[in-house]
Formats: sequence, structure tokens, C-alpha cells
Amino acid sequence: MKTPSKFKRRPATALVAMANSLSMGDDVPEDELSQIINAVVLNRAERAALLAAIRASNDPDSGLAVADLLTAFATEAAEAEAQARDADQVIGQWAQRLAAGALLASFGAAIAGTLSGGLAFGLTLLSFSGFVFATASRIGGRVKMRRRAQERESADSLARHVLEAGKLKPDGK
Repeated sequence: MKTPSKFKRRPATALVAMANSLSMGDDVPEDELSQIINAVVLNRAERAALLAAIRASNDPDSGLAVADLLTAFATEAAEAEAQARDADQVIGQWAQRLAAGALLASFGAAIAGTLSGGLAFGLTLLSFSGFVFATASRIGGRVKMRRRAQERESADSLARHVLEAGKLKPDGK
């Protein structure tokens, strides 16, 4: 059973309609445009539907407008990917420092607990939790960077396909 779409129409045809609206000087909500481009870029069926919608469009320049929107989306995704990579690098350095400090603190707590005859197990776990937090934040950042890289590459390749499809004549040759 097909799940209902959150869009009023197919995202591929909505993208072509928005590109045509933008080329006529109309305002288009930027957040909706980003959601629609993201829906088209990440779905193979929508990618194919986009190429078909461009070929069926009455405006011969709609392919150029869509390719420009996809290229702009890819550029934004590349910038977001670079920012995430920079943040991951900074978080990674601090995570290493935090993990090393947590390990030293847990060793110190264990030694102090052993020498004093008390139980230092709670302090050891508490100091070791920093290491777990640092590792979890690094994994989350990596997943986000990988997703943004996939979006960028997909948008770039789709923009190239749209431009190539625009070079074909209406009879497909």
C-alpha cells in the first residue's frame, strides 16, 4: 500500500512548477522549495518523474531553471557539509581530550578507592561516561555528514541529467 504524500502534488512536478514561477518573477517559499528539492533528490522515482515533467513542460527553459535550483541546493549542501566537517573536527579534538581526562579520572578514582579501602566504582562510572558521550556525539556527526554528502552528490548528478535531457530534441534524438 502506498503511503500518502505530505505534498499536494508529486514533488517532481511541484519543483518544475516552482522553477517556472521563479522564472516569471513570483515569490516561492524557500523552506518549501528546499523540502521539495530534498524529496526529489533522495527518491529515484521522483528523479525519473522530474525528467519526464521537464520534457512535458511547455516552457523550454524550465530545465535550465530546475538545473539552477538543483545546483544551488547542491552548493548549500556542500557548505553545510563543510561546516559539519569543521564542527566534527573541533568536537573530535575535544572528545579526545574529554575521553583521555575521563580515563585518567577513572584510574585515579579506582586507585584512590583501592588505597582508602572504599568503593570507587560510582566515580569510575561517572568519569567514564564522558568517554561514552564523546563517542556518541562523534558518531552522530559522522552520520549527518554522510547524509549531507549524499544529498549534495545526488543533487549534482540530477542537475547534470536535467541539463543533458534538455539538450535532446523533442523526438528523443
